[in-house]
Formats: sequence, structure tokens, C-alpha cells
Amino acid sequence: MLFAEFYSSSTGYVEGSIPPVFKKENIKLIPACGTDSRLQLDGRLTLANAASLARQTCKQRKFKGFTINKGDYLNSEQVRALEVVSLIP
Repeated sequence: MLFAEFYSSSTGYVEGSIPPVFKKENIKLIPACGTDSRLQLDGRLTLANAASLARQTCKQRKFKGFTINKGDYLNSEQVRALEVVSLIP
């Protein structure tokens, strides 16, 4: 199975800070959660076409980036590195 995994921005939490502190320089991309965080792709697509479809869906769903993975959701291998679609705030 081929699928795209989408990424969103973290909160910028400074690890170990009590009370919680959030800073812009600590914001990073993390895997998104929920049903919209993955897109199952047709395995017959070329990698370029799969990336094009994932890029379009990433923009529509307002995520920041995506990777293309092969395998099942729990045991997958990344076949295309993280591509950032929109800037991190």
C-alpha cells in the first residue's frame, strides 16, 4: 500500500518548562493526527504523480508538508522525503 502522511506545526513548547513556555523558534513539523492526516494512494501511480496528488491534497487540507510511504500504517518505509508545502509560522 502506498500512502501520503501529512505534517502540521507543533506548538513550540519548550521541553521541561514549568509553567509551560512556547517559543516560535521551537516550532517544528510533526505528523498530523486524525482521519485527514493520511491519504491512501493508488500503487500504480508513478512516484511523481503520487507526490503531485499529495501536494494538492496537502494544500486543500491546510497541512504544512507530506511524505510518501510504502507499507501498512504501522510498519511503513518512507519512499519520498518530507516535502514542505507551506511555510512554518
